[in-house]
Amino acid sequence: MVHYRVILAAALVVTGAVLPLVAQVPVAPRGKVPGASPGKTIRPSPTLMPANPSPAAPGAPQVVSPSNQPSPAQGPAATPRAAVTPQAAVTPQAMVTPPATPSAATGTFTAGLGLQPFAGDDSAARLEYARTLARNLDSAAVSLVNLYRGTSGQPMAGATGPATLSARERDRWTRCRDLYWDFTALATAAQSVRDGLPPTSPLYRAAAALDTALNDIEALAECDNVASMISAPDRWVPWTEQYTGSARHFYTDWYAQMREAHEKDRAFVIALNAVLPAGRVIPVPPGLPRTPPYAGAAVVR
Repeated sequence: MVHYRVILAAALVVTGAVLPLVAQVPVAPRGKVPGASPGKTIRPSPTLMPANPSPAAPGAPQVVSPSNQPSPAQGPAATPRAAVTPQAAVTPQAMVTPPATPSAATGTFTAGLGLQPFAGDDSAARLEYARTLARNLDSAAVSLVNLYRGTSGQPMAGATGPATLSARERDRWTRCRDLYWDFTALATAAQSVRDGLPPTSPLYRAAAALDTALNDIEALAECDNVASMISAPDRWVPWTEQYTGSARHFYTDWYAQMREAHEKDRAFVIALNAVLPAGRVIPVPPGLPRTPPYAGAAVVR
């Protein structure tokens, strides 16, 4: 009996020693279930996405690119105004067709009449620069009038894309685009002349009026837009509506706006001649008719 109790006690001691070891055996780690923890959804930043991806956003040149261009010209959802950017556009107004002449004035397109802003403090040099500004502006105005002389003054009926426009029509819009950027550069040039003049002088007032009138020629930005429609039609959707709206706006408003700037240029020449040396006086440009140069329009002086 005593021997049995000894054996039982020994068994209890062994069992007590083993049980804690069994309790301490680690449980195998539970693996991750795929998809149990959702990951991040990656989306493009809204700031990197265009509001309307169909037509390109211009430009601009919108400079101007101007149209800020530039321009920057890319097609907007609604008829863009320059920002005269270029094509702007941002121009929309963007500019895919290479310029006929590289522009020192704007870095984009030019008919060769744009100017870099005047830099310096020399009064005599400023007056010489003002002479060039006045003459270039008159030349740009006359070039634009001759470009649209005898045209219908209306968008081409039935135009559904660049191929439906005649080669002459396409060339006209491209040349008008170049003149638009020169007018944009001349507006900056007029401001650079004004900023270095005594605010009480007649020449300062004439330069300020010229600067304002040049900046008010917003219809010319449509040349940048239509030139972009011709060179990059896929950026302008729907093409027919975009072309018709831009062309109609141009034909309706460009001449009166440009003629007002030309009148201010004539007044600028008169004020400039009053302070130029006798041998540097320039002729006052002849005034332009009040009516646009369209076919069948009666000329009114």
